[in-house]
Amino acid sequence: MALDEELASALDIPFPNDIDNIPLTRRQLAQLVTDDQGPPRPVPANVQWTDELIVGHAGRSPVTVRIYRNTSLTKPNGALLFFHGGAFVFGDLESEHPRCLHFADRAGCLVVSVDYRLAPEHPYPAAHDDGVTALNWLRRFAEAFHVDSERIAIGGASAGGALAGGIALSSRDDEGTWLRAQLLIYPAVDDRTSAASIRQYYRHTPWDGERTEKMWRLYLQGVETVTSYAAPARATDLSNLPATYIMTAEEDPLRDEALSFAERLLAAGVGVEYHHFASTYHGFDVLAPDAALSRRALLEQSDFLKRELASAKELR
Repeated sequence: MALDEELASALDIPFPNDIDNIPLTRRQLAQLVTDDQGPPRPVPANVQWTDELIVGHAGRSPVTVRIYRNTSLTKPNGALLFFHGGAFVFGDLESEHPRCLHFADRAGCLVVSVDYRLAPEHPYPAAHDDGVTALNWLRRFAEAFHVDSERIAIGGASAGGALAGGIALSSRDDEGTWLRAQLLIYPAVDDRTSAASIRQYYRHTPWDGERTEKMWRLYLQGVETVTSYAAPARATDLSNLPATYIMTAEEDPLRDEALSFAERLLAAGVGVEYHHFASTYHGFDVLAPDAALSRRALLEQSDFLKRELASAKELR
């Protein structure tokens, strides 16, 4: 199937993602933010954001988060803990800034974006631990942020989806940290990289199966036994997980593992909203945020959050 014309044109400008030269790619990504000379993207008038350093407990490292507040909300609301993508080795709080602004505005919830530690300097479980630290902090200060602690969702894109899915599993296993929903955007969930789409798009633009294999090796270096907290598809039991949104892209090496994960969640009795976008590629909504398909995907994601976080529900 041919790519959508708007999305195809975005590939004319190469996007930095050389996983074989991580320092260079990080510098290039940072420079993109600095050099952005296009018209400023509109910022919702009712959304404010601040960065805060969370002090880790029980020997955990401190974590920086960006907190997006919707100032028009006057009653206890839901919250989303969000993890950016970047193959576990790239990205920061700027990576998903526009998406988080949109969620805070349209979904009417507090959004907390996590600046987790990156591999290869900090392999698993560093990023997972940072996410747990952020989740515990959000629960502890929920009342101060006018958040209903029974309405906390978790989400992430690509590698961030692996982090979100792993923390959803660990939260399920910890009876005190139940989550309302999880939002997984073209997620990486299986380190075994055996799905057919990995081979189909083994060398592909803008992301491929070869780089997927490399990112997992960098993230899991030194890990002898890979658990579901690192790679959610490893879980043998997917029951009692929160309502789940999963989005996949057509020309994406991660497509089939995410689809299989959605099917397994359904078989385990989990409510799943699955959205597949034809004529797209991995990260299309980041590379071409103004394309019609990207705007539609973003609206569907925020509508899911708005619906799931809207009011108190009976849990489990």
